[in-house]
Amino acid sequence: MNIKNKKSERGAALAISLILLVAMTILGVATLNGTRLAERVSSNAQQKAIVFETAESTLNTVTSDADIETKLFDSITTRFDPDPVPQLAESAQDSSELDQTNMYGKSVDVTSQATIQFCGEKVQLGGEYNGDESQAGRRIGYEFDIRALANITNSKAAADHVMRIATDGPLLNSTGNCVAPGL
Repeated sequence: MNIKNKKSERGAALAISLILLVAMTILGVATLNGTRLAERVSSNAQQKAIVFETAESTLNTVTSDADIETKLFDSITTRFDPDPVPQLAESAQDSSELDQTNMYGKSVDVTSQATIQFCGEKVQLGGEYNGDESQAGRRIGYEFDIRALANITNSKAAADHVMRIATDGPLLNSTGNCVAPGL
């Protein structure tokens, strides 16, 4: 045996073990941070999907109502640029039906608000309107925007969906004031 080699080693294994331990700790912390980020991304995607589906459901609830024609024409509250008319019954129904409970047992409060707004009279393509001012009882096309806003309380998740509906009726010489979504 060589006694000289034993004296020259002096704890190299301890130093290498400590370096490997520090490297593994850094790798473990980085993995945990990546997992937290992935969980947040997943949660945000889930919330976005919830508000998207809520807005779509609210639009479907309003447009599938048997009284939709009446509601459309009731939204013409004045002859010039009427304000949106809230659809309170549909909004309340969807808001209560779509509330959820998360995996921790906490309530997720989903709200939706629906409105119908008269956009104005338009000559419809393929219609029989000929522009003759003397034509008694003539009919013209109307356009309406049905807007559904959905959000989750205490979250930035929100959706704003608009559906434009066209129908026809008697000429009223009315104007509407619809704003395109996102403006």
